[in-house]
Amino acid sequence: MRYSKFLLKTQKEQPSDVDSTSMSLMVRAGMIKKVSAGLFHYMPYFNMILRKVSYQIRRAMDSVNCNEMKFPILVSRETLEKSGRWNAFGKEMFKLTDRNGVDFAISPTNEEYATLVAGAYVRSYNDLPFSIYQIQQKHRDEIRPRDGLVRAREFTMKDAYSFHEDVADLEKYYKKMGEAYTRLFTTLGLKTVPVVADQGAMGGLYCHEYMALASEGEADIAFCEKCGYGANLETVEIKDTYKEDMRFKGRYKEVITPDTKRIVDLVKMLGREPSDFVKSMVYNADGKLVMALVRGDREVNEAKLAKLLRCADLELATEKEIASIGSVMGYVGPVGELRNVRVIGDYEIKAMTNFVVGGNKKNVHYIDVNNADFKCEWADLRFADGNDVCPVCGGKLDITKGNELGHIFALGTRYTDKFGTTYIGRDGKQHIMQMGCYGIGLERTVASIIDQHHDDKGLVLPVCVAPFVADIVVVDVNKSEQMAAGEKLYEELEEKGYPILLDDRNERAGVKFNDFELIGLPIRITIGRALERGEVEIDVRKTGEKLTCKIEDVEKTIKKILKALN
Repeated sequence: MRYSKFLLKTQKEQPSDVDSTSMSLMVRAGMIKKVSAGLFHYMPYFNMILRKVSYQIRRAMDSVNCNEMKFPILVSRETLEKSGRWNAFGKEMFKLTDRNGVDFAISPTNEEYATLVAGAYVRSYNDLPFSIYQIQQKHRDEIRPRDGLVRAREFTMKDAYSFHEDVADLEKYYKKMGEAYTRLFTTLGLKTVPVVADQGAMGGLYCHEYMALASEGEADIAFCEKCGYGANLETVEIKDTYKEDMRFKGRYKEVITPDTKRIVDLVKMLGREPSDFVKSMVYNADGKLVMALVRGDREVNEAKLAKLLRCADLELATEKEIASIGSVMGYVGPVGELRNVRVIGDYEIKAMTNFVVGGNKKNVHYIDVNNADFKCEWADLRFADGNDVCPVCGGKLDITKGNELGHIFALGTRYTDKFGTTYIGRDGKQHIMQMGCYGIGLERTVASIIDQHHDDKGLVLPVCVAPFVADIVVVDVNKSEQMAAGEKLYEELEEKGYPILLDDRNERAGVKFNDFELIGLPIRITIGRALERGEVEIDVRKTGEKLTCKIEDVEKTIKKILKALN
């Protein structure tokens, strides 16, 4: 590709309307252009990287005998209601009605269609395992699109689905797919951690997320170096190691606390630490009210709470709903006469004494409250932190940031049972198939590659995703001998199968060098003064190595460099 004909416009300045380093680099490198919140133009350079990632994903799917196909992007309401997902995705799923009055959704994922395909093509155990995938655009009506391409309203997903005789075969294939994911992300030059995750609206037996370690990740993850355990912070189990202290009762006193709905205000007024408070949060869980209690310096882990309650919708209660239990918004607490509310306390509160809670009256709190002063159930309701231990081996938990690249689920019969997806087993009888699903976000993957492969000058792309292996920079295009040498070398390398960018722009050499560093190609071949000696200069972007070689030895030299980089 000749740079003068390539739609690649870089910019020196840092963009002002971005919220991540990777996003800033992609904008400056001319890869993407923002249209509106969560929507982007993918410019040619980005699209070329996306194709490279797609190629590696297809290789990974081939390695586990997964067949590529394509599902319709529209799914009928009838189909989604059959699986129970018409409402499960909430407002994030785009919905529409056709001219005949039939309701459809733009598919968020395609478990329903995959299940229907399996039902049509699988007859007996001889046809299993059966595995299919697609790479397709997805759309979600994100309430707050953020982090550039990590949380966008339109994105590309590889979604795969497998079907099996029994749980043992599902688990065997699930493991193979996990190994394929690990190889794939390693090939792409990504440092990832597979973590136990929450199934959410997908449901099923269990699942894992593949998280790319990131300085500005959207998710907090925990992992244990000792045993290899990893989990999204939302799902890290905190063991009940606390002994309930019931020694004290009736010591609490009412204090007037005007305009103190926040912990920070109470800390200042009462001279206590945030850990001396118990925070009481009321939720509406599928129409039933629940009060969740956590220490004042903690947050309620809503994923754990929703899983405990087995509810589809979990929302903070309204002021009217809080009044209905006999309390006041901003001054909620577990002590006193409460109506029609289930009270659940985090394990950590068991060991607390003489703490502060809301008094269920405006401008009132109770101090020196103890566990014997109220009744509640106990559960794991908070997020783990660096002081907690690994739930598997008891080792130290490290907390870091990450971005989800892939998510794999052992769904069991979550969908196949609802669609009656059966096969004839070895015993001659009909059996429900076991199912798994396996997703990868392509734009997220590109963003994570950039997040992990850049320096203060720009991108440093791994060879396997770089659109071109080398950038031939002609220092002065007005000098015919330099231009002729650049053209000749460009054509020779292209003919031998090396994708090359020829920088034939009538620009200063400094501009060309800066753009090379910004767009992050592996190798720069400079045709300048050294041509008088029959030589070119070669720079390796990743290592900073600089060397010269005879122009006739360029192919041999870059072949050696590429082998070392790979």
